[in-house]
Amino acid sequence: MQTAGDLLKNARLKKKLTFTQVGKLTKIPKKTLKALEKNQFDKLPPSTYIKGFIKNYAKVVNLDFQKTIAVFKRDYHRQKQKKILPPGLSQPLNSPWQPSSRTRTLVSLALVVFLVLSYLAVALFKLYQPPKLEIFQPENGQTLTSPVLIKGKTDHDATLTLNGKTVNLESDGSFITVYNGPPGTAELKLQATSRRHKSTQTTRHIIITNQP
Repeated sequence: MQTAGDLLKNARLKKKLTFTQVGKLTKIPKKTLKALEKNQFDKLPPSTYIKGFIKNYAKVVNLDFQKTIAVFKRDYHRQKQKKILPPGLSQPLNSPWQPSSRTRTLVSLALVVFLVLSYLAVALFKLYQPPKLEIFQPENGQTLTSPVLIKGKTDHDATLTLNGKTVNLESDGSFITVYNGPPGTAELKLQATSRRHKSTQTTRHIIITNQP
């Protein structure tokens, strides 16, 4: 990670300028320029003055002075923090946090428990929900001839009735059955009931005609 001093030094060398040349252009003493490049902020005046030095230096070597000052603020803050903290504490606080093996184990265990509980919650929710019931045909209000073909699907473990009569289901819950009735309006009541006695009912009204 480059420091403000690194940015200034690299830019100066790229332009092939000496400290003497930069000093003449910026009116900054050679000693101060060297301290800036080495990030020796304790050898420099307060940060307000340092920002001014960096701004003038950056302009001479064609650096973005706002970016350079932002990097300086970061470095300056870190140096101040190291001085404030007792020896031996600054390094751990500045180093990336690494979880212990025990922490990783606890986190992994908590994740497994969470996944298991989530699965059980979803399973219980589905268990106590009424079964799904879809009718593919006939459509409501459709005019048909008898016998009327009825197709649909429900939960594979549900019980299905048509106007009170049991309808056999396939292993996937799909079904095909017929309705025989006289001409006129007919009401088809299909009801699916789960093992927990939760029911879903769908009604189709159709018109039966003798004409094919």
